Amino acid sequence: MEYIRRGRTGPEVEDVQRRLENLGFACPDDRGIFDEATEAAVRAFQQVRGLPSDGIVGEDTWRTLVGASVRLGDRMLYVTRPLLHGDDVRELQRRLSRLGFDSGYDDGLYGRQTFDAVREFQLNIGITVDGIAGPTTIDGLTRLHRQHQAAPAYAVREREQLRRAPRQSLAGARIMVDPGRGPDDPGATGPDGVREATLTWQIASVVEGQLAALGAHVVLSRGPGTSPAPSDRAEHANLEDAEVILSVHMNEDPSPLARGVAGYHFGTDGFVSDRGRALAELAVDRVVEVTGTAHCRVHASALALLQRSRAPAVVIEVGFLSHPEEGVLLTDPAYQRLVAAALVDATVTFLLGRSTAPEHHAPVPASSDGSPATIL
Repeated sequence: MEYIRRGRTGPEVEDVQRRLENLGFACPDDRGIFDEATEAAVRAFQQVRGLPSDGIVGEDTWRTLVGASVRLGDRMLYVTRPLLHGDDVRELQRRLSRLGFDSGYDDGLYGRQTFDAVREFQLNIGITVDGIAGPTTIDGLTRLHRQHQAAPAYAVREREQLRRAPRQSLAGARIMVDPGRGPDDPGATGPDGVREATLTWQIASVVEGQLAALGAHVVLSRGPGTSPAPSDRAEHANLEDAEVILSVHMNEDPSPLARGVAGYHFGTDGFVSDRGRALAELAVDRVVEVTGTAHCRVHASALALLQRSRAPAVVIEVGFLSHPEEGVLLTDPAYQRLVAAALVDATVTFLLGRSTAPEHHAPVPASSDGSPATIL
């Protein structure tokens, strides 16, 4: 889709403003103009929904904005292509899961697992078993919903998967490596005008080669000249039956002081992917260990790639292209190989339960006179 951002005018801007107003985010009275106030409303909505707060209505923000406009009972819910998506589906999933019917993550997507859970629920309460969540099914859920259940079914399943014995080797492991962005959406700008999409491709290619050398079956989500939508990348991973999805991105900020590595995993106000969080923490920790850059922590997010993927998926922002020193480093092939090796080590550790890389040492801090500090 064409991004809707500041300076844009027309009915599509008015539609965005109307939806934001209906959700309680104030917009200016002068409709149809994407001004500073509209951008602030978009940013506020993005922050609440776990999306990057850039003030731009792209695919993730538009999909989430539309989905936020529907409540459980507003429409019939059933399996279709593309999948029905919205807050009503997410509430349905939550209620089913609290009753012990495993509808998968509360990702707001009416997919096969949610369909099966609805059918199982219908069978249990003695109504027509068709997998369609209509008035009778929703009424049954409303009457039986138990808010006090300790843990939803999908959370129990996630924790159980974390406790399972890890793989013995990487042979045959199916991994998707996602070079963030693409030519149609090149992302952040670095030194001499180099774009994020070019650099993420370079790092992801090294990651792909190193994982393949260890025996993994690795798939890249895009080529150097393509820009698939995030939802298409997730669907690609699902079709490949990926066990892990590692997405490489970079960041930028108006402040030249901003630097460091951050990670994102799937999470909503009702659920956090334990496996995704574990992988994101490993990846950020490893990159910080080998580069000595700032640790910007890991965060829950509802990005489409994270939300629509069946496998644990993470987005790792490996540095700030806007930082005068870190931006230059990110274009250096040697530094890229260092970052790639850290990401590979994190992925291997996640899958095998152990690292196969040499022990990492962060750079030794310098004393005030520039010589290496003495560590007691």
